Amino acid sequence: MARNIGADGRTVYRAVITKTYADGRTYTAHEGPYTEPGPARARVSFWRNRMAAYGDGRSATGHIEEAHTVWAPVGEQPPMDQAARAAGIREAADAIDNDDYCGCGGCDTCILRAHAADLRAHADRVHSAAEEATP
Repeated sequence: MARNIGADGRTVYRAVITKTYADGRTYTAHEGPYTEPGPARARVSFWRNRMAAYGDGRSATGHIEEAHTVWAPVGEQPPMDQAARAAGIREAADAIDNDDYCGCGGCDTCILRAHAADLRAHADRVHSAAEEATP
């Protein structure tokens, strides 16, 4: 199934699913990438429920993994230095960001959210998802 995933330099997610069959055999599958963790979580839930529905001892477990993508034309080296730098900046933004939002703009919570947004904007300037390869 084709999807539009232009997550260049941004976090992508995948589901890692380990299926155990009734005879004890195991198989690990990877599904994704997804631009949000929710669809990857949904795939883990789907397989957990699907395998349990057989009622013969089959089961599935799984977890979500994340990565930062760097797309480049086949045969060309991607700009790893820029992508890695942008990924580090985004990680710093995630570290200082918070879920609280009062909207005043002056409290510690709002200031940290503003700094996180500034860091993400800077990361986009370093290595943007919209960045096009130059010939």
